[in-house]
Amino acid sequence: MYRLLIVDDEKDICENVRYLLNWADYGFTSIMTATSYAEAVNLAVDFQPHVALVDIKLGSYWGYDLVTHLRSLGLKTIFCMISGFEDVQYLRRSMQAGSSDYLLKPINTVELRRFLDRTVVNDLKGHLTDDGLQQQELDPVLKVPYKSLSKITNKIILAVKADYRNALSLTSIADSFRMSGKYIGRIFLKDTGMKFSDYLMAYRMLEAKHLILNTQEKISVIANMVGYTQLNYFYIHFKNYFGFSPGVLRSSDNEDSQIEEEVH
Repeated sequence: MYRLLIVDDEKDICENVRYLLNWADYGFTSIMTATSYAEAVNLAVDFQPHVALVDIKLGSYWGYDLVTHLRSLGLKTIFCMISGFEDVQYLRRSMQAGSSDYLLKPINTVELRRFLDRTVVNDLKGHLTDDGLQQQELDPVLKVPYKSLSKITNKIILAVKADYRNALSLTSIADSFRMSGKYIGRIFLKDTGMKFSDYLMAYRMLEAKHLILNTQEKISVIANMVGYTQLNYFYIHFKNYFGFSPGVLRSSDNEDSQIEEEVH
């Protein structure tokens, strides 16, 4: 039903990604690969992929330039950048070009599944197969299977996963669903036992913790990456949620720990 294009200048990586998941669980029945910028352009025009995974560096070209070019040709493809670089500038350029996500190599299958979950449901307006649903992990905040939640609550959660980096509200989500904010808010509260704002905050905290533990970015940068424009609020929410501050996840002489001392 859906078509997938994998673009990486290393052929082995293309093949590894091809067999990383059972793509049929997500409705992908046709998969093609390209190992250069030119090949990707020619293939994409004919193949018209629904989703494309694009390496950030394609020889002397940049993956985000490929995304920009393909979008200029009118392709409606959903793009996800894959990269070996933990660089905020690359992330920003990718998002500005129109990439929906940015996954680090080696690709974490849980993160890839999250991207596919929200892409298939939100962007392609499709649904996951029973096998796909069974393979989904528990929701990281609620610790319950997604299949135990209502369709509306699942859509709200997918919206959070897609846009938690930006200013997000239940009203904006309700508008995109063409539904009442109060109505979907009541359903979400009944399903989860949490207010939407509390869930959004918790999800951002978990993503922030992951970034602190797995990247070398400054905590101030990470705060911005998970949707906080005010560093003080980020520290307060993080400490209230986990019971300890972001600085304890880094060494005592780390620059971020010094920032924390300055903030407080």
